Amino acid sequence: MKIPLSWLKDFIDLEGISIEDIARKLTLAGMEVDEILYVGLPMPIYKEGEKHEFKTNGIAWDKEKIVVAEIREVKPHPNADRLTLLDLYDGQQEQVVLTGAPNIFHLKGTGKLEKPIKVAYAKEGSTLYDGHAEGQQLMTLKRAKIRGVDSYSMVCSEKELGITEESDGIIILDDNAPVGTPLADYIGDAVLDISILPNMARNANVIGIARELAALTGRELKRKTDKKVDKYVGQDVNELVEIEITNPELNPRFTAGLIRDVEIKQSPYEIQRRLKLAGIRSINNVVDATNYAMLELGQPLHAFDYDALKERAGKKKIKISTRAAKDGEKLTTLDGNQRTLSSENVLVCDEKGSVGLAGVMGGTETEITDKTKNILLEGAAWNFINIRKTAKQHNLPSEASFRFSRGVHPAMSERGVKLGLHYMAEWAHGNIAPGFIDEYPLKPKDSVVNVTPHDVKKLLGIDLTAKEIATLLEKLEFKCKVTKDKIQVTAPDHRMDIDEGVIGLADVLEEVARSYGYDNIPTTSMADALPPQVGNPIHEWEEHLRDLLIALGLQEVVSYRMTSIEKESRVAKYNDYARIANPIAPEKYITKKLNRIRFRCA
Repeated sequence: MKIPLSWLKDFIDLEGISIEDIARKLTLAGMEVDEILYVGLPMPIYKEGEKHEFKTNGIAWDKEKIVVAEIREVKPHPNADRLTLLDLYDGQQEQVVLTGAPNIFHLKGTGKLEKPIKVAYAKEGSTLYDGHAEGQQLMTLKRAKIRGVDSYSMVCSEKELGITEESDGIIILDDNAPVGTPLADYIGDAVLDISILPNMARNANVIGIARELAALTGRELKRKTDKKVDKYVGQDVNELVEIEITNPELNPRFTAGLIRDVEIKQSPYEIQRRLKLAGIRSINNVVDATNYAMLELGQPLHAFDYDALKERAGKKKIKISTRAAKDGEKLTTLDGNQRTLSSENVLVCDEKGSVGLAGVMGGTETEITDKTKNILLEGAAWNFINIRKTAKQHNLPSEASFRFSRGVHPAMSERGVKLGLHYMAEWAHGNIAPGFIDEYPLKPKDSVVNVTPHDVKKLLGIDLTAKEIATLLEKLEFKCKVTKDKIQVTAPDHRMDIDEGVIGLADVLEEVARSYGYDNIPTTSMADALPPQVGNPIHEWEEHLRDLLIALGLQEVVSYRMTSIEKESRVAKYNDYARIANPIAPEKYITKKLNRIRFRCA
């Protein structure tokens, strides 16, 4: 998962902590940082022979030469139909710049603009990426004459600045961008590429990483996701839409809200930039709002065109239900592919048919278009095993299925919808309808674990008082009740991975160790001697034989033990094979027999 540092700073003050130190703390706490991408900011300077702790990449923007500027006038090039001349101001002086950017070309010949356009401007001598070359090739901006007009500088695209690897025009900054400010000070950033392992799925979002950093640094986590609505407009959503859940085990919660009169357009550039740095393509302000809220909070959302649902319902009240699909049932998903479903898949439906593959991808019947005005925003909780199987079955990985297949607590549904509605109201100027739909037939019980200092000493080897243990856990938002030498620990609702009993104790002790710092736990020798080791003659003989064959010049081939019935039946008579319920790949679900011999002889 890629997380821009600027986004993290919305939730935690990281002043005085270097980017490398942040990456180091996260890695030691179990969230391995694979790479740090510097976008405009200078990379650390290592001495000769000094080990690079993290893989780094990126480009630094010269603060003197790459700045925010504003285009004041757009004129046609006198000798080239596909080029335009821009009169712009860089905070010090006016400049004339040539560009062939498609997102400016439509203004060709406009003359003076009523409202200046803010852009990223690079002066002569700037080091950038070549916008016309494949990959990322550095170039230095030099003086040139293009079709009889001198060119000393340029307005920049995202590719040229290293924000993305592709771009379809120059960057158009938000209207409040301060002219003359070094671009590095305005939108310079660093991106942490973090491996989110299954046991850390709760941190597949910005707030999750910020929460971990708050615990690791002792700094306060800022609360910015509890958005209040100043004014509701129109009819209550509960009077317009009803929800039916047929199987709470597969769909424990379904929430939704309605927003009217949205204006579909591009998102503010700061939002586009953050999404792109996080690896998400910017679509429009409404779709971006769902993706932004998901990346921020961890709750996937889906937006339905409310008017499309209303048209399908006719004069009836809109009724949305979740149910198992029928074998052979069809659904065309948002990627344009028609899916043949099985009874193991869960669908979101109205009374005319399916409108989405639950937890994976929506359907085309109710998708958001440029003409959409009213939106029903859904946030639901799904059975993570079912979503994982569905995504594998249809070979349909998505940001939503990635999170749902690892477990998202039902409590996140309401928070996600309200956050998404807030962003739609802010960026698309929509009016949120009163009321909130919330079907919650299966509420999970709290995970409660009792921990003692003796448990910590026995398993971690460190001496901590009950109060110190509680403090470490409270940093990670566990609720702790201390009575004498026992701590009653209640897991927060974003922690679906905390069990109860003996397993729950191990889960909680792991959190104590992470919060305390693995690197702070002292190394101690075992008090007891190792038990006598008993060898295995068969294994020892196999190892000896393997060494002998290798010494004779042979090579050992180790292949996957799993295959498919289709491949196995080519060399062996079909038997009633036992299938793996959750294969690592769709074509690897039975054990090889003679196929293993064929593979090794090939």
